[in-house]
Amino acid sequence: MVETTDEELAAALERMRQEPEEPHIVEADYQRDLELFILKLSDGRRLVLPRENLQGVADATQEQAADFNIQAPGGPMGTRIWWPQLDDGMSVEGLLEGRTGNEKWMAKIQRRDAAA
Repeated sequence: MVETTDEELAAALERMRQEPEEPHIVEADYQRDLELFILKLSDGRRLVLPRENLQGVADATQEQAADFNIQAPGGPMGTRIWWPQLDDGMSVEGLLEGRTGNEKWMAKIQRRDAAA
């Protein structure tokens, strides 16, 4: 058994408090008429995501796209958006990096955008 002193625990908690918190989703909405997902993040930013850019969701029905929830797998509340009917989701981290699918999907989106 490992014993930890009160001072060690207090120091560890203080280090945790000083680490910057990763942004997470605090509010999410799907605008059916515009086919846009709007994610409000804990740091004040908003991500506006066209449904057509989201792998797995682009070809879904309106009902499937609108059926989503916010999950926290192993992290703070709201670390990913999840579509249960599609058994698919995307992380906030990936979305902030501009990833809306796998490499093949991203190349397809880039080609489409370049042709437009």
